[in-house]
Amino acid sequence: MTGQDPVFRLAYDGTFADYRALLRARERLGWLRGHGRWLRYPFVTGLFMATLWWLGALSASRQAVATTDIVQWVFVLIVIVALVDILFEHGIGRWVYSRYAAADRPVAVSVDAEGVSWNVDAWSGRFAWSAVRNSVVTDDCLFIFIGKLEAITLPRRGLAGGDWDGLLAFVTERLPAPPVRG
Repeated sequence: MTGQDPVFRLAYDGTFADYRALLRARERLGWLRGHGRWLRYPFVTGLFMATLWWLGALSASRQAVATTDIVQWVFVLIVIVALVDILFEHGIGRWVYSRYAAADRPVAVSVDAEGVSWNVDAWSGRFAWSAVRNSVVTDDCLFIFIGKLEAITLPRRGLAGGDWDGLLAFVTERLPAPPVRG
């Protein structure tokens, strides 16, 4: 090496899978650390059972509501919540994704000692390492958050040269905190 800091270049096409991975990474930064997605089912079921108890349907003196009816309603409620979840993730999620500037477009990213630069069609930007708020790393991507919602996605598949471990080490040295594992 000549004493210069390396420059890592990535080129990839933004995909819906990248968008979904970004949403999951954002969830990893929340106070439930990504577990809230699956905790909603027991929470809704518990809320439903508490409502039935409050309305008196679960009291011993109430014979009108059979236990099998309650189990059936809990099952129906879980199925409805799952269907709504699928609708939002795939149906509405695809619509939201289609509105992003990088949706299904080529993305070029450059990572160097000064910061990160990106280019999507005629839209481009650069930020210094001091602007990074958080980061999440998965097996396939590194997400560098510059805000609560905004992040730059660095997918392994787009890395020129294929030195994923070198990129992770280089970026981790410059981050305010180690990346959250996703």
